[in-house]
Amino acid sequence: MNFKHVLILVFSVVCMVSCTNDSENLTVVKSFIKARNNFDAAKLASMADENYKETFRNDFVEVKNRAELLRNLEWAKELSSSTTIEKVVSENDSIIILIEKSSNYIDVAFKRKLRSFKTTYYLKDKKILKQKYDFAPGETNNNKANEKLYGDFERYCKVNNISYSWNPTKKDGIILRKALEKYANR
Repeated sequence: MNFKHVLILVFSVVCMVSCTNDSENLTVVKSFIKARNNFDAAKLASMADENYKETFRNDFVEVKNRAELLRNLEWAKELSSSTTIEKVVSENDSIIILIEKSSNYIDVAFKRKLRSFKTTYYLKDKKILKQKYDFAPGETNNNKANEKLYGDFERYCKVNNISYSWNPTKKDGIILRKALEKYANR
């Protein structure tokens, strides 16, 4: 084998390795999502900045800090919340943008299609500072349909004297899950 062939072979191997490896920040984000899906509070605490925040659309704050993220985790576990990565849109040294699909038991009970979101992760020093959600391109939020689904569930609970709560605590997650299971099996 001559030098030219060796050089081409080495270059090809380097390209394949570099093209298939995730960036360090994408690896952090994937680990964060995995920890969240596994409800691993210790891992999430180590990966989220103390001032971690989650916002939706026009900066509506859904999670104010890391402590709230960890408190909400037990509720998410009761409702079998899960996130999967559909596509990596872009990445650089401080921002990763993904298309994600989110699901939980509310979707199952309401027979609602899974929701897709464009999620932007902001990172610094291998920590997640913030997540910003919006609907994925082509995804629409059918407010009227959602209001009807929630209204039907709430009416069913009222008529059947079933307690439920939307508070994101473990206790209320258990109560909500039981109510949703009764509703789904009606």
